[in-house]
Amino acid sequence: MAALDWAVIAVYGLVVLALGWRAGGKGSSSSEDDYFLAGRREGWAPVAASTWATKLSALTFIGVPGAAMAGNFAYMQLWIGSFLAAYVVARALIPEFYAARVATVYEYLERRIGRSARLSGTLIFIVSRCLASAVRLAGCAIAISVFFDLGMATSVVMMAGVAALYVLTGGLRAVIWTDVLQLALFLTGAAAALVYIVMALPGGLGEMVSTAAAADKLRVLDLRFDAADPTTFWMGNLFAFVLGIATGGADQDIAQRALACPDARRARIAVMAAGAADLFSTALFLSVGAALFAFYAAFPQDAVASLVADGRHDYVFPHFIRHELPAGLRGMLVAALLAAAMSSLDSALSGLASSAYYDLGLTRRSDRRLEADGALVGPRLLVVVFSVVLAVIAIGFGAQPSILWFGLQVMGYTYGALLGLFLLALLAPRQVDDIGCAVAALTSIGAVVLLTQSGLGFGLEPVPWPWAVIIGTAWTVLVAFAISGARRHLLRVGAR
Repeated sequence: MAALDWAVIAVYGLVVLALGWRAGGKGSSSSEDDYFLAGRREGWAPVAASTWATKLSALTFIGVPGAAMAGNFAYMQLWIGSFLAAYVVARALIPEFYAARVATVYEYLERRIGRSARLSGTLIFIVSRCLASAVRLAGCAIAISVFFDLGMATSVVMMAGVAALYVLTGGLRAVIWTDVLQLALFLTGAAAALVYIVMALPGGLGEMVSTAAAADKLRVLDLRFDAADPTTFWMGNLFAFVLGIATGGADQDIAQRALACPDARRARIAVMAAGAADLFSTALFLSVGAALFAFYAAFPQDAVASLVADGRHDYVFPHFIRHELPAGLRGMLVAALLAAAMSSLDSALSGLASSAYYDLGLTRRSDRRLEADGALVGPRLLVVVFSVVLAVIAIGFGAQPSILWFGLQVMGYTYGALLGLFLLALLAPRQVDDIGCAVAALTSIGAVVLLTQSGLGFGLEPVPWPWAVIIGTAWTVLVAFAISGARRHLLRVGAR
C-alpha cells in the first residue's frame, strides 16, 4: 500500500463519517421515529440505492467474482427469482405495512395474529440477521486481511467499530445517505478494475471474452433439473424467489428502508428499483471474475494457482487488487470493498437495534424523559451491543472456503420460519392462533436443520440445503394450522 492508497482510503473514511455526522445534525436523531425511520421522509431514489447497496455487500465484491472463476455466469440467472420476489413484496406486503403504520415489520404480526407471533418473529430475525450479517462481515475481513496482512479478528473489529460510529451519530438517515455514497464507490471500483484488466490483456476485450468462453465461464443458463444444485435455473430461481420474499418483506434490516418513505407508493417504487438494479451489479462482478480468469491465464502466478487449487477463489480478487493494481487505483478498490462491507453492516446494526428496541422493549424507557431530549441512549446502546455480537460471530465464520454460497446457506435455515409467519398474517390470520404460529415458527428451525443435516432416517439422504427455506416456510404454515385447529377443538370439547 503506497501513500496515495492510504490517502484515498482516508478521504473515503472522512467523507463517510462526515456524511453520517451531517445526517445526525439534521434532526435525524431527535426522536425514536427520526432515529430508526429517518422521520418517514426519505424519497424513493435514496431508499432504493440504500437497499441495493445493502443487498450487495462484501459477499458480492469477493464472492461473485470467485463464483465466476470457480464456475460460470450461472449465478446471474437467479436474478429472475429475486426480482419476482421484489415484485411480490412491493405489491403484497408494503401496502399492508403502511396501512398499519408500523415501526417494525414484526409489529404487523402482532396486529394480525398476536403478541407471541411478534416475539417469535423478532427472535428469529435477530438470530437470522446476526448470522447472515456476520457472514458478510467475514467476507470483507478476508479481503482486508489480505491487503494489510492483518488477522481476521483485527479486520473484523475495525470494520464493526467504524460502522457503529456513524450509525450511532445519525441513525437510519445516516445509513441511507452513506449507502448512496458507498454504492457509487462500490460500482465505480468494480468497473475500474474490469477496465484495467481488459487494458492489461494483450488482446484486450476480445482475449478476455475468448478465453472465458473457451473455459465455459460465460454460460448463464443451466436448465438441468437438479434438486440439489442452487446454480441451476429451476432450483436456483425457486430458492431465490422464496428467500427474496423472506429477506425483502420479513427482514427488518431490508424492510426498514422501505418504511422510511412518506407513503406506500414511493416505497413500492424503491423496492422494485432495487430489485431490478441487482441484474446490473451481478453482471458487473461476474464479468470481473471472468476477466480475472483471463488475466491469470495470460499471466500465470504460482500464488493464484495455489489459491485456486485450494478452492479459495474468494481470495483471488483481493490478491489481484493488492499485487497488480497501481497506487491510487488500489486504494480506490480497497475503499470500495470497505464501502461494500459498511453498506450492509450499518443497516444490519440499525435493523437489529430497532427490532430489539420496539419489539422486545430492550432499553426502552417508559417515562421517555431521556429520549425526549434527543439523547436516545437506549437505541445507541443496542447498536454498540449488536456491533460486538456481529464481530464475535464473524470471527468464527472466517474459515469458510466459499463465503457467497455459505452466506446463502446460513440464511436458508431460519428465513423460512419468518416467511411462514408473514404468509399466515397476510392470508390466514383468522384461521390460526397466536400460540400455534409461535410454536410452528420456532420449531421449524430445528426441523430444517434436522432434515438438511441428518435426513429423514431410514437410510434416506439429507435434504439438499437449497430446500431449507422452502421446507421452513411449509413447516411453519402447516404446523400453525395443525396446532391452531387442535387448540380450537380442545376448547370446544372443554366448553361442553
